Amino acid sequence: MPLAYILGKQNFLNKEFFVDKSVLIPRRDTEILVEQVMKHGEKGSSVLDLCTGSGCIAISLGFDFNVTAVDICAMALTVARKNAEHHDVKVNFIQSNMFEHVDTRFDIIVSNPPYIKTQEIGVYDRSILHEPRIALDGGRDGLNFYRIIASQAKNYLNDRGLLALEIGFDQAEDVTRLLEQNDWDNIRVIKDTNDNNRVILAEVKND
Repeated sequence: MPLAYILGKQNFLNKEFFVDKSVLIPRRDTEILVEQVMKHGEKGSSVLDLCTGSGCIAISLGFDFNVTAVDICAMALTVARKNAEHHDVKVNFIQSNMFEHVDTRFDIIVSNPPYIKTQEIGVYDRSILHEPRIALDGGRDGLNFYRIIASQAKNYLNDRGLLALEIGFDQAEDVTRLLEQNDWDNIRVIKDTNDNNRVILAEVKND
């Protein structure tokens, strides 16, 4: 059992977040994703956080951005709302299967989607078997959610809008190819502190 679930909390960007078995435990890798959005986004910009889970991304960005966060799981959204109240940050939470109930455009879309290959869940780290499978399982090749985002996110971004995605260490080439196939611009890969590929940034092309 991961210690975070036993304690019911986990630190993320020097802030404490409530967690339970309905949400993924926040990790340092995801801090890099948030830091990249802070670096490249303008304060006050509108942000959509897909697959928000505990809300750690949305709330961390909510101090400087206007954030809407979605998740398919009602229990996860309960945890995320609790965290937003704890940090006194206003976030608009929506229960939605990806873009299903999203009806506006944003300056930035950020996501740490499920990206582990179905057959590899728990193979290298058995502790993740305690975490919600829905937050881990990216399908047979781990790319199911990246396909949705690559093909649909532009419909929900303003001109020159920014897309920021966390990826698995071995997925940069595949996710980059998906973005290229869907006509994204200025695609670049950001490494983590262990020199692994961890974040992909891309922009909507000008017409």
